[in-house]
Amino acid sequence: MNSQNKPQAFEVNNAEGRAYWGMGILWIMLATAEDTNGAYSCIEELIPHGLAAPPHIHEAADETFYIMEGEATFFVEDQPIQATAGSFVSIPRGTKHAFQVDSEIVRLINTYVPAGFEYMIIETAEPAKARTLPPASIPSSTIEQPLRAMEQVIQKYPAAKTNFLQGYKN
Repeated sequence: MNSQNKPQAFEVNNAEGRAYWGMGILWIMLATAEDTNGAYSCIEELIPHGLAAPPHIHEAADETFYIMEGEATFFVEDQPIQATAGSFVSIPRGTKHAFQVDSEIVRLINTYVPAGFEYMIIETAEPAKARTLPPASIPSSTIEQPLRAMEQVIQKYPAAKTNFLQGYKN
C-alpha cells in the first residue's frame, strides 16, 4: 500500500454519521469503504424486538457485533449464543448465522472486514430524519430488494456477497 492509498485517521460520532432507515432498523454509518480504503466498515444499529437478520452467509467478509444495550440471540451454525450488553460476537466469513433481538430494542456496533456490505444498506434504505427507529409509516423492505441491490453492489465491493438461506433448526 503506498501513501496515496493509505487510509487517513478520522473521527465521526453517531450524531454525525450518515443515518438510514431500512428493514425496520436505524443504521448509522461510522466507517465505510470510502473511509477505510475498503479495509473495514463499522455501523451502529438500533434494532427493535424480533428477527433482525435471517439466516445468511457472508462469503468474503468477517462480521462482528458488540452489544451496547439490550439482549439478542445469535444462531451460529444452528447453535444459539445469548448476547447481552457488553458481549462481543465474532462471525468468521463462510459461517452460517442469523440473530434475533430478545429485548425491546438492541443497540450494537456491527463491523465487516473487508468493507462492502454497508452499501447494500445505503442502496436499499432511505435517509433517516431522526436517530430513532423508523416510524411505522416507513415500509420495511422485503429480502428481494436487498438481493437486487446486492447484484450491483458486489460489482464494486465483492466482500458484500451474501447468501440468504432458509430457516434454522431449533
